[in-house]
Amino acid sequence: MPFVSSAGAKVHYTDTEADGPVLVLSHGFFLDEEMFARQGAGLAPDYRVIAVDARGHGLTEDYRDPFTYWDLAEDVWAVLDELGIDEVVAGGMSQGGYTALRMALQQPARVRALVLMGTSAEPYDAAERERYRGIMRAWMESTPFHPLAAMIAKTMIGGTPAEQQLWITKWCNADRSRLRLAADCLIERDSVAAAIGDLSCPALLVRGEHDQAESHADMTALAAQLGGPARLHTVAGATHGANITHAAQVNSLLREFLDALPA
Repeated sequence: MPFVSSAGAKVHYTDTEADGPVLVLSHGFFLDEEMFARQGAGLAPDYRVIAVDARGHGLTEDYRDPFTYWDLAEDVWAVLDELGIDEVVAGGMSQGGYTALRMALQQPARVRALVLMGTSAEPYDAAERERYRGIMRAWMESTPFHPLAAMIAKTMIGGTPAEQQLWITKWCNADRSRLRLAADCLIERDSVAAAIGDLSCPALLVRGEHDQAESHADMTALAAQLGGPARLHTVAGATHGANITHAAQVNSLLREFLDALPA
């Protein structure tokens, strides 16, 4: 399995190893790189898709020190540097979008474009921080755990019972305490809303119609905050994990967007 050492972590990633332009993807909270399996398959062989496990998730090993989304962005750059990749389209879903935006702010000359799914440049307000702290207390302490996992999967993933069950099984078999620092990173994240006005690259924004985490107004605001051309598309019937449950539609949007980028 491929791993790369980064400051504070041993970072796991997957790579379709296609010959085409590179799309690097960062996953949402509670999830891992497998959420992009259908993007890797659907964009082959024309695009090379690299998906990275964030600290606290998947197979990435972190050293139990606090971290931020700026650190996760550096982790992704460490993977790309190890692979000798100079220029990418940086994308992500939810917290993965927080990472992708910070990647572009760190190294704008290396980011051709952005793909932002169900995400935001804004931090949580006080009420949202308290709500998410409550969710994380329940995540760490709930016994039995399965009913909570099933509720989160229905809200976050949506789709079919089979699509939800993959993640429910992962969560029920995982060490839930691994998410403690990742939750702090999520809940206490900083704002990049003012800074992203300096980003001139094009962006594709994707939101599930029934996404409870990011509203249409939230993502319309994100499109306006970006300094480059940004287009928002709503995926009918989808929740937060639109690229999982509506992969064909999302892949079509991705192909159209990527094909239109200047060579």
